Amino acid sequence: MGEMYSVPSLIIFLINLGTLAFYYSFYRFHFYRFTETYLQYTALAFSLFSAGLALLLQALTLKVMPFFDVFTKSFLLSSFLEEFAKIVGIFLFFRKNQDEFSVTDGIFYGLVLGGGFGLIENILYFIDTGLWSQVLRSITALPIHMMNGGLLGAFLMGFFFSKNKLVKWGRLVFGFLFCVFVHGYYNLSLFQESSLLVVLPTSILILFFSLELTIAKSRILLPGNVLSLMGMSLEEYEIMSRHNRHEGWIQNVQKHISTSQIKFLRIPTLKHFILTSFFLVPSAISIYLFSESPEWITRKFPDLIIQDYIALFILYPMILALMFFFGGIINPYFFRDRMLSVPLFSSVDLRTDAHEENSAIFYISLDTFYLPTTRFYPKGTVAKFDFWIGIECYENLAGKILWSRENEEGSYGVMCKLNRIPLLFLFKWNLTRLRQNTKNLLFRKAYI
Repeated sequence: MGEMYSVPSLIIFLINLGTLAFYYSFYRFHFYRFTETYLQYTALAFSLFSAGLALLLQALTLKVMPFFDVFTKSFLLSSFLEEFAKIVGIFLFFRKNQDEFSVTDGIFYGLVLGGGFGLIENILYFIDTGLWSQVLRSITALPIHMMNGGLLGAFLMGFFFSKNKLVKWGRLVFGFLFCVFVHGYYNLSLFQESSLLVVLPTSILILFFSLELTIAKSRILLPGNVLSLMGMSLEEYEIMSRHNRHEGWIQNVQKHISTSQIKFLRIPTLKHFILTSFFLVPSAISIYLFSESPEWITRKFPDLIIQDYIALFILYPMILALMFFFGGIINPYFFRDRMLSVPLFSSVDLRTDAHEENSAIFYISLDTFYLPTTRFYPKGTVAKFDFWIGIECYENLAGKILWSRENEEGSYGVMCKLNRIPLLFLFKWNLTRLRQNTKNLLFRKAYI
């Protein structure tokens, strides 16, 4: 009996190890070439800590509340506590030397920590439910843990580099709850043993494309130490980047320079097509066998149920084909240099005790925005602002100037912060921007 148990256990262990190596290689070589070996080992060590913390939290929760329905078990006992343990491990990993890292570093070492966590969990939670079911769980649960770790790493680095409490906590809570939801959605299908053929590809692909988008955006962000040298927080840098993007659009229009060649997706290379075909071939063969010789499948694999066959040999290779096709083709420069025609801007009147001038904003982040000005303003200058959208005015919004700078062309600009978030203005601003962007997308033929 012990020998019978050890053989499938060894197979599951090797499959988990191979899955970790496969996804590690995928992300290691398609987006993050430079790594510090000791940092990877450190991240793996913190994955042990996170796995132990998750087990402790689950044991304490079960002691207080020993009975759970399937929904609560999926989203609280498993998903919430495990993602919380991971985010604690990632937080401790980056806590002391956070300024030396970038958001891209956060993603990669979060992936490593999440992969180690998934490996440990799959080994500890080995349940004798049949070899094929265990194989399916191993090759799907581990990448979900891994990609969630990458997303949590990105959100945590944003938390470290931000100064605005509402922005930093809002981003972190949103990112955490997103990971909890996808993880819980996957768990629910496993515990109920239903809808797996829909939930499995949906869960993995949602996380994959979310991570790809996060990776692309992270490439245009600066490390923490550079932001510190510039005296900026992450949200201030993002505001400046959006302002520069809009100013660049205006200059390009004046010079009749088009940026329409900057596409959201880059053209896949021959390598993308070869790897995609490599995984589509076994999926196509499996479809053929399933439709033409189902009795052969039953005869060769008597313990393999139809649902597991479709998931393992048809859907999973398709998922890998999509990952290799779309891996790394989202263009980061699209988020830096490209925009739709006719951007929305708001006229702004800036008033201090000694001076008044008119300017404009292209972007506002809750209560923080950047204004081009005609002069230098001392840090901490108290001011009042009037925001205009068309003929509608939002008057006497009190705030202050965070800092003032002169650019290379001799022009000035100030980063401003309001005393309160202008909710009515933000609602009108975003509604008008949505209408404008929809018109640009649907009715304009030319993109700049």
